Amino acid sequence: MRLSKLRQFVTKLQAPALLSFVITLILISIYIYEKNLTEQQQHQRDLQLQAEQLSKQLDRHFSTINRVLIDVEPLRSECDNNVLYHLRSLIFNVAPVVEIGVVSPNGELICTSWQKHHQPLSVIPAPRVYGLRFGGIHTVEYMQQPAFVLARTLRDGSEVNALVRISWLENLLQSYTSELGFSALIKSDSGDPIVVDGYYSLPNSTDIIPLDQEKVIHAVFQNGREQLAAYSPLTTLPSLSVVISEEQSILNQQAYAFPIVKIMIAIVCWSLLTFLIYQFQTFLTDSSHQLKKAIRKKQFINHYQPIISAADNAIIGAEVLMRWQHPTEGLKSPITFIPEAQEKRLLNAMTTQQLENCYRQLKPLFKRYPDFFITVNISYCHLKSRTMVNELLRYHQLIPTLVLEVTEDVLIDQSDDRIRDSLLTLSSAGVKLAIDDFGTGYCGLSYLSQLPVNYLKADKSFVASLGTDATNARVLEMIVKLAKKLKLKVIAEGVETIEQRNLLDELQVEMHQGWLYSKAISAELLIEQVENNDVIFQ
Repeated sequence: MRLSKLRQFVTKLQAPALLSFVITLILISIYIYEKNLTEQQQHQRDLQLQAEQLSKQLDRHFSTINRVLIDVEPLRSECDNNVLYHLRSLIFNVAPVVEIGVVSPNGELICTSWQKHHQPLSVIPAPRVYGLRFGGIHTVEYMQQPAFVLARTLRDGSEVNALVRISWLENLLQSYTSELGFSALIKSDSGDPIVVDGYYSLPNSTDIIPLDQEKVIHAVFQNGREQLAAYSPLTTLPSLSVVISEEQSILNQQAYAFPIVKIMIAIVCWSLLTFLIYQFQTFLTDSSHQLKKAIRKKQFINHYQPIISAADNAIIGAEVLMRWQHPTEGLKSPITFIPEAQEKRLLNAMTTQQLENCYRQLKPLFKRYPDFFITVNISYCHLKSRTMVNELLRYHQLIPTLVLEVTEDVLIDQSDDRIRDSLLTLSSAGVKLAIDDFGTGYCGLSYLSQLPVNYLKADKSFVASLGTDATNARVLEMIVKLAKKLKLKVIAEGVETIEQRNLLDELQVEMHQGWLYSKAISAELLIEQVENNDVIFQ
């Protein structure tokens, strides 16, 4: 009898035991992979942090040198003893600098901090480039050693430069170099090294050049070795960057002292991951029901971010942003539910509720301020639904100033007949359209001139680049010029600082939107601000 029961138990245990064995093997593989990946990511973060620290350290020194060169500017007229004394005293305040020189507008070295040249030496005239710049590597005559040259062009075309000891730069790099790696100061546009510690090399793929932002590269380099390299451009000299590289470690090795440790870790990982997978699966299974329930109970609410007229700082419109007032988890951001709502084909119903709330909440504004406009984000799923297009047309009758925001990829994808027909229907009815995040997609001039577009919303990444040498800042200027040529209005998104606002005013950007003026707020607060003509600067 006992033997029979034991056989029955073993039989029942076979399937769970086999499944447990398979799951254990899978979990061990996942654990090893995740651990290796985590170690590699941590290694990348550490290397990137070192590159950032080195670039910041150089920026501090170069900024100090820049201030010294600016201080020389009033003394450039003649190199008498007082000027020489002043130049020498400046050197004592900046340890890396060994010499300061003054070059006339016609390219003659008038004097250095060590002496006045009674017969000026002919050198290269200063370029018409203002601000601190890298002037190359030159040999210091009295030291017979190379020096790193930083220079500024003065208003009259003359130049003042400072010679920095290469040995100082090399010592600075040495503290960031491992035995199998290298650190270097390089040219951002070509990757050519200027000062190197270790065996410098470029990756086989040169896609990283030119450098305009921080990057971490894991690749095989031209020296034939697999390496990890972190690049960080300098703020004071964007034409230069620092790079720190190390030999790629082997991360796929796991060693434990005793077999029992492996068993225990496998059991714990299996138990924990099984629980997490179960919870995750439950969440995925129930999430669509939660969204449907939220729609039925009208838990999706509207927040409004004001759109400001640059001319008088008046609130002339607002973008409607959807939030989920979850009963247990609180206010949830759209990023946590919009993608799934779109996948589950629930976004159209949510947008209908959004428009209904907008009309009901802001009806007093629409009556008192007929030109006050509202922008609502729509996507493929809205334009592919004839029912939703009719809803948009119905709410356009209730809110004549309704503006629909679409991304560039939606507008240019007119290969879908439903999208093309929907755009034509909306445009014919007088519905205004805005291109959201303009400049980040592929909407060319030929498309833009043919599409029923009224507004361009410049992506916040371009606004964030204002006041820098970044390419994005120049892209924004081109967007404004393009809009003027096509008689479109520009709304700058992501305005967060006074400096950005002033630069946008210089570019004659008509409308601003961002945290400088206001975050997304309730309908009640929006009405209060519009009624009081009150823009709150954050």
